[in-house]
Amino acid sequence: MNNTHYYILSGLGADERVFARVHLPQNHTHISWIENKSKETIQDYASRIARSINHPNPTLIGLSFGGIVAQEIAAIRPIKELILISTIKSKIEKPWYMGLAGITHIPSILPDYLLAKPNMVTKYAFSIQKPEEVKLLNTCFENMSIAHMKWAMDQIANWQGVVSKTPIFHIHSDHDRLFSDHTRADSRIPGGHFAVFTNASELNTVLEKKFKES
Repeated sequence: MNNTHYYILSGLGADERVFARVHLPQNHTHISWIENKSKETIQDYASRIARSINHPNPTLIGLSFGGIVAQEIAAIRPIKELILISTIKSKIEKPWYMGLAGITHIPSILPDYLLAKPNMVTKYAFSIQKPEEVKLLNTCFENMSIAHMKWAMDQIANWQGVVSKTPIFHIHSDHDRLFSDHTRADSRIPGGHFAVFTNASELNTVLEKKFKES
């Protein structure tokens, strides 16, 4: 019997609704995002997020930005395993344009109106078209401040990775337009960066097998 407790870290600004089509173990908890503090590092931010974890040696499921934060948490406290979805595991997996954005700090100078709600660029980046997908993506923008979004984007662009002995199982989609260039995954599924919702059926097949093995 698997007594592991699973903590879920959704993508930037997202909540449990992005996992609405995913078959998660009954013993799981969704961690809510919090606003960053002024000039806070991602390490200090992850430390504050980790205060929501109340079970010893849990498994963390991290989606996109949540996968990066999950890795930072695993660097500071015992974690049984990391299940990463649509994210990166090191700086060498970042696409070239993220490295450029990190050097130039482009996120901090983006006009606010570009980040106020989904637009043609974000819809393309997330590979979404259907009205229910756009509606769900819109909630991600509504759940956080523009200042927090810029901070998180800058943290991702400048992320150097972590050193951790925590086992990692990485699931990535074939056509992820955000984290696609050099990502090495343990399992591949169809879809884009929003595959957790658009291709949940294929994701469930991989996860259900993984949960049985854990």
